[in-house]
Amino acid sequence: MSSVCTEQHRVGCALGGYYTALAMEGVLPVLHCGPGCQEQVQNVLALVNGGQNAHPFQEMFLPCTSFSESDVVFGGTDRLRKTVSMAIESYKAEMMLIVSGCTPAIVGDDVAEVAESFSDAKMPVRCAELPGFTGNNLLGHSRVLRAVLGTCGRETPEVVPRMVNVFGIVPFYDPFWDGTLENFGYLLRAIGLKPNILYGRGNGYRNVKKVPRAEFNIVASPWIDLDIAAELRERFGTPLFHYPAIPVGPVESSRFLRELTAFSKLDSNHIEQYISDMEERYYYYINRSLSWIHECRNMSKEFIVISGASSALSFTRCLINDLGLIPKKIYITEDVPSDYHKIIRGYFKDVAYDGPVEVIFTDDGGLAASEMRDMDLSGRPIILGSAWDDASAQNLGLPYIPISAPLGDYPIGSKNYFGYEGGLSLFCEYCAACDKA
Repeated sequence: MSSVCTEQHRVGCALGGYYTALAMEGVLPVLHCGPGCQEQVQNVLALVNGGQNAHPFQEMFLPCTSFSESDVVFGGTDRLRKTVSMAIESYKAEMMLIVSGCTPAIVGDDVAEVAESFSDAKMPVRCAELPGFTGNNLLGHSRVLRAVLGTCGRETPEVVPRMVNVFGIVPFYDPFWDGTLENFGYLLRAIGLKPNILYGRGNGYRNVKKVPRAEFNIVASPWIDLDIAAELRERFGTPLFHYPAIPVGPVESSRFLRELTAFSKLDSNHIEQYISDMEERYYYYINRSLSWIHECRNMSKEFIVISGASSALSFTRCLINDLGLIPKKIYITEDVPSDYHKIIRGYFKDVAYDGPVEVIFTDDGGLAASEMRDMDLSGRPIILGSAWDDASAQNLGLPYIPISAPLGDYPIGSKNYFGYEGGLSLFCEYCAACDKA
C-alpha cells in the first residue's frame, strides 16, 4: 500500500547497507558519498536503534571521500582512488569494500573500475553501489553481502560435514541481531551442527571464506537473503533449508528443530530429548508466574504488530501459539517486493488461530497510527513496534513493546528474543507492559 505522503520511516536509504559490512569483522567500508550521508544513515540504523555503534571499525573513523562540489563537476574517482590507497596502508583490515552513494551515481563515477584497479592490492577490494534513490537499506544489505561473497570465487571446495551458513538476519536493522545470532549459534551447536555465522563477535571475513564449504545454508526469514542463497546454490551447489521466521518461544523453536532434523538427517532421538528438556524448562518458569497473571486484571487479549516482515511473523506466531493472543492487525513497513506479498500472507495463516490475520504491506509507517485512532480498542491490544509507535501507545493508553527499527536511543546490549529463552523474555515483557499501561 503506497501513500501520497509517507510518514514515520522505519528504514534507511540503500547506503545503509554498509552496516552489513561493518558487522563483519575484518571488512572495512570506504564511503564514497557526501559528508552528511553517513551520519544520516547512522541516525536511523544505529544510534536511535538500540544505541548501537559498529565495532571494531566505528563510524566516526571510516575512510570517506566527502564528495564535494568540485567532484560533482570533475568527478570523484581520483579522490576515491587516493582514499582507498591510504586506507589500505592505514587500516588493519582483511577486505575493503567501496560503497558509493547518490551523488557519485548521478555524475557517473565508475566505482567498479576503481575497485578493479586494486586487483594487486594486499587485500581484496570490491565495490557496492548504493545510491539512496535505488531503494532502502535492505536492498543495500543484499548488494553488500553479494559483493563480499563475490570474493569466494566460483570453484566448489570440499564440503565440511555439518557446517551450515546462517542467513536471513540483517545486522543493525534488526536491533537484536547480535544476541539473536549468538544464541542461534548456541542452538545449532547444541544439536550437533557447526554454525558459520558472518556477523558479530568473533565472526566476519574469516567466516566468509568458509561459505562455499558449508553442507547447507539456513535462511531464517520470509524473504530476505533468499536471493543470496539461490546464488550460492547455483555457484557451489549448496542446498537450502528455508524457515520463514526466527523461532521465538517453544512452539516455533521445537517446530524449527524438528524440520531442521528432518532436512539434515540429524539424530532425532537426541533432538527430541533436547526439545523435551527445553520445553520443560520454559513451562517451569511460566508456571511460576501463574499467580501473578491471575492477579493482574489488565492483560491484553489482542495485539498489533508494526515492523518488518521477519519480526512481524516471528512475534505474531509466538503471541498466538504460545500466549493465545488474537491478532488485531499486522503492518509490514519495509517495502517488501510485491512478488512476496502472497507468500508472506500465507506464512501468517500457519498459526493456531482460526480467524483471519489481516496483513497490510505499506511504505507509510504513519498509516498504523492513523488507523488505530479509529479502531475498536476494547480488547486493549498491546502494540509491538518501533519508537514511533511508543507515542501512539501512550496516546491511546495501550501497552507497548519495542521490537523493530528505530527501536529508540537506549542501549540493548545482547538482548534478544530468540528460541525458548527468548519466548520467556517476551512473556515477561508482555506481562510488564500490560501491568504498566
